Amino acid sequence: MATAIAALRASPLAERYRIEVIATHRGAGAGRRLAVFAAALARLTWWSLRGRGRIVHVHSTVRGSTYRKAICVLVAKALRRRVILHMHSGPGDVAAFGARLGRLGSRFLRLAFAVADRVLAVSGASAAAIADGFDVGGILVVPNPAPAAPPGAGRMVGAPDPLALYLGGFANPVKGGDVLLAALALPELARARLLLAGPGQPPPLGRELIAGLPTVEWRGWLGPAEKEEALVGAAIFVLPSTSEGLPMALLEAMSHGLAIVATAVGGVPDVVTSGVEALVVPAADPEALAAAVARLEADPELRRRLGGAARAKALEMGPDRVAERLDAIYLELLGGSA
Repeated sequence: MATAIAALRASPLAERYRIEVIATHRGAGAGRRLAVFAAALARLTWWSLRGRGRIVHVHSTVRGSTYRKAICVLVAKALRRRVILHMHSGPGDVAAFGARLGRLGSRFLRLAFAVADRVLAVSGASAAAIADGFDVGGILVVPNPAPAAPPGAGRMVGAPDPLALYLGGFANPVKGGDVLLAALALPELARARLLLAGPGQPPPLGRELIAGLPTVEWRGWLGPAEKEEALVGAAIFVLPSTSEGLPMALLEAMSHGLAIVATAVGGVPDVVTSGVEALVVPAADPEALAAAVARLEADPELRRRLGGAARAKALEMGPDRVAERLDAIYLELLGGSA
């Protein structure tokens, strides 16, 4: 979500509108997070009362983020601002979160969705899950923007000894790290070169598995420069998620012209077609995942074709295109004048 917001701030949207970003969550510890949220509400209130803007564009995921952002929506509406509630979570996350809500929590969040002037989702599947879980209609789909790729992107896609990259880590189960570990235990990937990275740590059995595979490396969390280096040095990108909205990691891989293996979840089928821009496999299927990665490793021409098509598709989904869609929504809410 932060990456998507940063891309929009660097797009023509920032030239047409004065954009101010208010963070509602930062740091560790309950006291620190509460202080950050209280400061965010105070800043939102002051900003709205001063009349310095007419639209509050709230970006949210599920769980704690949903509650925080629902409060922001209600405060902004009480201060007579026009409000957009933009959900970035995948349909699986949305459905699971909604199923765990109690009566009061459900009513509170439904109220926030109901009073928002527009509700946006990053994929059609996410929009359907939000509509079903929170009884809201008229949801608009605005995908995350694909970032521009630097020079040198895709240069390794045809390498004779291709490197496959996974960036989902092991902190969030829906990123499919356990599915990828199961695929690594299969004979199809016995000699595969893989770089695994992201937040969290592999489970104990996963660490043992990785330690026994000399061509597999666990790198942990990567900073922006390290992640960029990994994307430039890879030929294949693996997205084994079991739930997604529209993952920025996928869009980054597309912009870099990598040959992609991805699961058919959330907004993934909205942006890539299997056999055209990626090899798309069922979620939670280690055998299918391993077979697809092995197929790409063995076929440099297929890697080049899929990577080139993915990069071309990413160009159609750049920040400028997404900014145009948001600009139209903003103008509609403003009555035709910015």
